[in-house]
Amino acid sequence: MPQHWRPVGDPLGIAPGTFLIVGAEHKRAPDLLREQLQGDDADALRLLLRCREKGLKQAMVLATCDRCEIWAVVDDETRAASDITALIAEAAGGEVADVAPKLHYLADRAALRYGFSVAASLESQVVGEPQVLGQVKEAYQFAARAGTMGTELERVLQAAFAAAKRVRSETDIAAQSVSMAACVVKIARQVHGSLDTLSALLLGVGDLGQLALEHLREAGLQRWAVIHGEPARAREIAQHIQGHVGAFAELPQALVDADVVVTALDAARYVVEAPAVATALRKRRHRPILLVDLAIPGDVDPKVDAVDDAFRYAFDDLERLARAGRKERSAAVQAATAIIDAELDRFEKARQVRDISASLTGLREYFEGERQALLSENPRLDAEELSRRLVNRLLHRPLNALRDNANDPELERAARRLFGLDRNKE
Repeated sequence: MPQHWRPVGDPLGIAPGTFLIVGAEHKRAPDLLREQLQGDDADALRLLLRCREKGLKQAMVLATCDRCEIWAVVDDETRAASDITALIAEAAGGEVADVAPKLHYLADRAALRYGFSVAASLESQVVGEPQVLGQVKEAYQFAARAGTMGTELERVLQAAFAAAKRVRSETDIAAQSVSMAACVVKIARQVHGSLDTLSALLLGVGDLGQLALEHLREAGLQRWAVIHGEPARAREIAQHIQGHVGAFAELPQALVDADVVVTALDAARYVVEAPAVATALRKRRHRPILLVDLAIPGDVDPKVDAVDDAFRYAFDDLERLARAGRKERSAAVQAATAIIDAELDRFEKARQVRDISASLTGLREYFEGERQALLSENPRLDAEELSRRLVNRLLHRPLNALRDNANDPELERAARRLFGLDRNKE
């Protein structure tokens, strides 16, 4: 058992049906470990089957770029945590002693809060990214097909989905762009609407320019071209993103063709000037051009701002938008956290009702059994005598318990509250 592991949950001992999460996530585990744990469906199935071999009948594997974790409902969380740690170390090809300190361990309410937050994308590297809920649902469906999605684990997952749905519909958690590359997509949509029919031009192949183009592609952009001073480097990038490679001599026509121009040349001079943009717009019949200048100093002449239908955004503009987005998302995160807390309370209340329902059923069956026993013993008793004897029989154990524990005021108060004795006195 890892020395740093401390069970979280029932302070009086191991609670049956404890929800447990063990795994590697981006805040604690190094990238290398998470990469070692990434695999395909066959790897996930193999891990689930190993869980079953260890007696973990309710388990799910969640493997994304941010995390690789096993979510399970277990009877003995200490033993289960040890088993899961060994399975994760095995999957990573490492030793338990090396892997265990890099994992995180959550149980019961802490695990529920975390699981709900993961589904709502509050635990992602990019908070609010929409694909996370889909990834959790895919993991749930995979576990169901593998036969490891038991009743209790399914209840947890369904509650997590409900919480995530509320966060998505009642907050702006996914609406704010918090990175500069995401801001490029947002601005492009504001200028052009749908990106599906647009064409983009990337001038230069810096990391930020490539990232902006990747975001545009993911948002639906279908056509793009690359122009760079080093043709070999431009071809390498264009091959990676499957786009057209052009020379600087093609820039005038490329401006005519492009709806979105992303520049990242750092050329120390203006590469895109106002007259060239004005000429391109005339040939485009004044269909707007968005020019995103990611270079410092800029590649696009600020005089472009005076050209109708040209929309220039410099590095500082994007940084301000991203900063504002982060501020607004922070408020959305607070609202989302309140929803998670509310849904967690709702889930735990429903669980408590389910837990006590067995006692309620047992109590009713006990009372009915006493009634039937009394009738079978004395079938000719009249109603008054039967009711008197039944009352005495049903009260026998409770009265003895109260007498035997006369020094326990809590038990007396519970009895008075249970039978409404104080209310009767009023």
